[in-house]
Amino acid sequence: MSYSLINGFIGKRMVIKKLYIIAVIVVLLFVIIVTHKFWLEAIAEFLVVNDKLTQADVIVILDSGIGPAYNHGLKLYRSSYGKKIILVGGPINLPGIDTTSAHLTMQWLVNSIKVSKDAVMLEERPMTIYESAEYVKEDMIKWNCKSAVIVSLSYHTRRAKMTFKKVFDDQRDISLMFSPADDEQIQSFKWWTNEQESIAIVTEYCKIILYFFKYIV
Repeated sequence: MSYSLINGFIGKRMVIKKLYIIAVIVVLLFVIIVTHKFWLEAIAEFLVVNDKLTQADVIVILDSGIGPAYNHGLKLYRSSYGKKIILVGGPINLPGIDTTSAHLTMQWLVNSIKVSKDAVMLEERPMTIYESAEYVKEDMIKWNCKSAVIVSLSYHTRRAKMTFKKVFDDQRDISLMFSPADDEQIQSFKWWTNEQESIAIVTEYCKIILYFFKYIV
């Protein structure tokens, strides 16, 4: 076989290989475009943990403040899913305001909603979800609480669960359940069409990666 024929054969094989790669890419792009709604929704839905709830000793409301988490936690309390409420919220970083979000929420609960002050406990130290898990663990051991419903914004519940499970790993006698608050700002069926929602979802995944390498592994 002559040198030119060998080169021609090799050239044809290279062309066929390139055409095959191009065809695979085109097919993959087609599949991605056709199914984009499904997997983009799945990306947002993965962030949400919604456990089956039973009655617990306490309902822990993260992201304390008069918002979705507070409203959902109060609804669970009124439905007897918890005997007491732990409000988690650190200092409010605003000029001239020397208090915590947990304390302000407690005042609203007691004075406006008429929840008994004895049913509300404050955790005013945390500034992050990891700190929240550490301090809530300390409080639950101190108050002899054996079960809790953890309430957070819907797209925070995955990170909350992985963090709390890590922190509570040595407390096998304490059971944790996670319940997402309805958050109208994040809608899984169209989050990629909204700039604010897209930023929130991408940011949360970045935080999950950070927490995984900083605290979990």
